[in-house]
Amino acid sequence: MNILGLPAILIGFVIVQLACGALIALARWQGRERPPITSKLLRAPGEHERVRLNFLEEQTRWLLLATSSIPLLIVLLGALAIANRSPDDHSLTAPILCAVGFLLTAGAGGFFLYHTLAERRNRSRALQGHRIVHDSLASLIPSGFKLFHDVPTDQNITGSNLHHLVIGPSGIFAIEASTPASRTIIPGRKPQEIIYDGDQLIYPWGQDVLGLVPTRRKAEWLSEWIFQLVGERVPINAVLTFPGWWVTSTAVRDIRVFNPNQLAAIILQTPTSGLSEQTRNLLVKQLEIRCRDVES
Repeated sequence: MNILGLPAILIGFVIVQLACGALIALARWQGRERPPITSKLLRAPGEHERVRLNFLEEQTRWLLLATSSIPLLIVLLGALAIANRSPDDHSLTAPILCAVGFLLTAGAGGFFLYHTLAERRNRSRALQGHRIVHDSLASLIPSGFKLFHDVPTDQNITGSNLHHLVIGPSGIFAIEASTPASRTIIPGRKPQEIIYDGDQLIYPWGQDVLGLVPTRRKAEWLSEWIFQLVGERVPINAVLTFPGWWVTSTAVRDIRVFNPNQLAAIILQTPTSGLSEQTRNLLVKQLEIRCRDVES
């Protein structure tokens, strides 16, 4: 086989990869086109997850192109360097550098690709969980409740957006949705059950209080935000739910933990909070302004 045969093949492969990259960039640019008249939409369930997933989808494509092109480009340069050296040059510098460059770039690409795919998997599961919660809460709308999703908060305080917010005659409910992946189960525990004893969450693989922290923090932020808005302290019902899991609560504390399919019934059964209709309407109006920031 001609010594330039392999470089020619590699050059052809790299050209194809570059062409694919150009097509992806063109499609991304064209995807930014908008109608002449646009309006802002309310945030959908899991809006933050959806935006991040779109970014990860694009990042995955570029990582695949880079991981399949850059290592081979290094091999191409190494092959050309070896092909062009004199017959008396038997130095191993070029082959060694080529091998090291190939391993480093392929390894780095594989590392970032693995973590990107893992994050995509976790966020896809979270997005599905938010949709499950929304479906459970949708039955409250005919009863006069207002639903808001992915409410923007003060990131320095809460770390992320408030997943779900319900306002109605029963009061205000700040709902956090958690979708942990199953792990190795401790013998004697049910694989599908999470127990809340009032102090901690007991999972099939262990226990902690980490899931309770963001729920409490976001409820505190919401209480302060409402106070700044209406000038009065309004009680907030902090709720944590686990889509895809069965939840057993053995105690009632400042945070209530339920199954998603229990949410609507429990909210309807909650005694009237005493929150005036005027205050509720004001909060709904302000939340619509706060949450209406999605490009149509």
